[in-house]
Amino acid sequence: MTAGAEPSQPPGWALFARWHALIDRGDPRFDFVAPLDRVDEPLARISETVAVSLWNMQRHQNIYAMRDAAPLDRRARARGVEIRFIIPRRVAERRSPLSSSFEHNLRIAPVAQPLLICDGRLVIVGDSTGEAVWASTDPGVAGDAISLFESVWERATPAVPPGESPPFTPRMVDIAFRLVDGATDREIARALGVSERTVSSDVREMSRRLGARSRAHAIALISGVEG
Repeated sequence: MTAGAEPSQPPGWALFARWHALIDRGDPRFDFVAPLDRVDEPLARISETVAVSLWNMQRHQNIYAMRDAAPLDRRARARGVEIRFIIPRRVAERRSPLSSSFEHNLRIAPVAQPLLICDGRLVIVGDSTGEAVWASTDPGVAGDAISLFESVWERATPAVPPGESPPFTPRMVDIAFRLVDGATDREIARALGVSERTVSSDVREMSRRLGARSRAHAIALISGVEG
């Protein structure tokens, strides 16, 4: 395996397979949450109730998911919630290059399946079809989920090395959220309460840091279309 490559089977495959089997059998330790394409609203409601910790690992991430999660994320941090997030290296580098500047406590590691742990007691997972989301508050399930997450977390690499600053500023991230929707510099400036010149300067600097050939190329990189 070459340096930096990720193993073909990330940690946790056996545990997720066991959970999937329980869900498929209708085990009462798991409750149906929603189909995957309708899960945003119930997950938002759950996130609003979190008081202590929100541990999340995902196989995929993009600028649109970050943008949609931003208000919830900021409110959670304002409440003092500890947020941990793990995504694979290929996602952080190619599909979501602004993720390390948005997620303040992001680490990089192979991810077997999506997993969300709220306050150390509520576990959110998908089923074997990948088309529905389920929840469990069973202490055994929560204990296994915490052990798995902590194991992956301890071996994971910080997306931003200790002592270094994220590659993009918070304002650049806010600008990127609007760039991908086609907003002009003037529209972005009005939304953020800054000058149009400031937005234009930030866009140029973002493009430089991304290694983009043009504004359109920068937006493609931010969106994960290229990379």
